[in-house]
Amino acid sequence: MGHDIKLDPAIERWAHLRENTHLYFGWNKRNTRRSIVWLAVVPIGLTALAYATQNKWNFAASQTKAEMNNEKPQ
Repeated sequence: MGHDIKLDPAIERWAHLRENTHLYFGWNKRNTRRSIVWLAVVPIGLTALAYATQNKWNFAASQTKAEMNNEKPQ
Protein backbone atom coordinates (compact mmCIF):
# COMPACT_ATOMS: atom_id res chain seq x y z
CA MET A 1 0.00 0.00 0.00
CA GLY A 2 1.63 3.20 -1.12
CA HIS A 3 4.54 1.49 -2.86
CA ASP A 4 3.07 2.01 -6.31
CA ILE A 5 3.05 5.82 -6.15
CA LYS A 6 4.74 7.47 -9.12
CA LEU A 7 6.48 10.75 -8.40
CA ASP A 8 6.14 13.51 -10.96
CA PRO A 9 9.56 15.10 -11.45
CA ALA A 10 8.05 18.51 -12.26
CA ILE A 11 6.11 18.56 -8.99
CA GLU A 12 9.17 17.41 -7.07
CA ARG A 13 11.27 20.22 -8.61
CA TRP A 14 8.56 22.78 -7.79
CA ALA A 15 8.31 21.52 -4.21
CA HIS A 16 12.08 21.66 -3.77
CA LEU A 17 12.28 25.25 -5.05
CA ARG A 18 9.30 26.28 -2.94
CA GLU A 19 10.83 24.83 0.21
CA ASN A 20 14.22 26.39 -0.50
CA THR A 21 13.19 29.80 -1.83
CA HIS A 22 15.48 31.56 0.63
CA LEU A 23 18.46 29.92 -1.10
CA TYR A 24 17.48 31.04 -4.61
CA PHE A 25 15.96 34.46 -3.97
CA GLY A 26 17.92 37.54 -4.93
CA TRP A 27 16.99 41.21 -5.05
CA ASN A 28 16.88 42.63 -8.57
CA LYS A 29 14.88 45.34 -10.35
CA ARG A 30 11.86 43.11 -10.89
CA ASN A 31 11.65 41.88 -7.28
CA THR A 32 12.21 45.38 -5.92
CA ARG A 33 9.45 46.86 -8.09
CA ARG A 34 6.99 44.13 -7.16
CA SER A 35 7.79 44.47 -3.47
CA ILE A 36 7.31 48.23 -3.55
CA VAL A 37 3.99 47.86 -5.36
CA TRP A 38 2.60 45.23 -3.00
CA LEU A 39 4.05 46.67 0.22
CA ALA A 40 3.46 50.39 -0.40
CA VAL A 41 1.34 51.32 -3.43
CA VAL A 42 -1.49 48.84 -2.87
CA PRO A 43 -2.07 49.66 0.83
CA ILE A 44 -1.81 53.41 0.17
CA GLY A 45 -4.25 53.10 -2.74
CA LEU A 46 -6.75 51.09 -0.70
CA THR A 47 -6.48 53.59 2.16
CA ALA A 48 -7.11 56.50 -0.22
CA LEU A 49 -10.10 54.66 -1.70
CA ALA A 50 -11.49 54.00 1.78
CA TYR A 51 -11.18 57.65 2.79
CA ALA A 52 -12.67 58.84 -0.52
CA THR A 53 -15.76 56.65 -0.12
CA GLN A 54 -16.20 57.05 3.64
CA ASN A 55 -19.78 58.04 4.52
CA LYS A 56 -20.69 58.16 0.83
CA TRP A 57 -23.16 55.29 1.14
CA ASN A 58 -25.25 54.08 4.06
CA PHE A 59 -26.08 50.41 3.68
CA ALA A 60 -27.48 50.03 7.19
CA ALA A 61 -31.27 49.69 6.93
CA SER A 62 -31.44 51.49 3.58
CA GLN A 63 -34.66 50.71 1.76
CA THR A 64 -34.46 53.18 -1.10
CA LYS A 65 -31.68 54.50 -3.29
CA ALA A 66 -32.13 57.96 -1.78
CA GLU A 67 -31.57 56.62 1.75
CA MET A 68 -28.50 54.71 0.62
CA ASN A 69 -26.98 57.83 -0.95
CA ASN A 70 -27.69 59.92 2.16
CA GLU A 71 -30.17 62.10 0.28
CA LYS A 72 -33.40 63.42 1.73
CA PRO A 73 -36.38 61.32 0.58
CA GLN A 74 -38.96 63.21 -1.44
